[in-house]
Amino acid sequence: MLMPDSQPYPLRLAVKCRRIEPRFTFHRLIAGESLHISSKNLLFTTTEAFLPGQVVEALIDWPILLDKRVRLTLAVEGVVVKTSENRAAMRIERYEFRTRGASQ
Repeated sequence: MLMPDSQPYPLRLAVKCRRIEPRFTFHRLIAGESLHISSKNLLFTTTEAFLPGQVVEALIDWPILLDKRVRLTLAVEGVVVKTSENRAAMRIERYEFRTRGASQ
């Protein structure tokens, strides 16, 4: 389902997604799980349908700690390129690591 690019890694991590297009005024988070991730694409499960062309942000609970103590979230932004049943694939256009507080 992913488009060819660099090596995809089969990482199963918690993901929260939201549509970030201007026409969506309520940016509800949708829970899912990553299936494969690479530097250019993310394949994830979703409980709600996304449409190809929608701009989304995915927040991935990163498994590696910063300085062995600070939890991280990998935030990726991009366009949904393919969907099927309970899965969506997005092309990553922007990403950044964010620190998480103790309760997140």
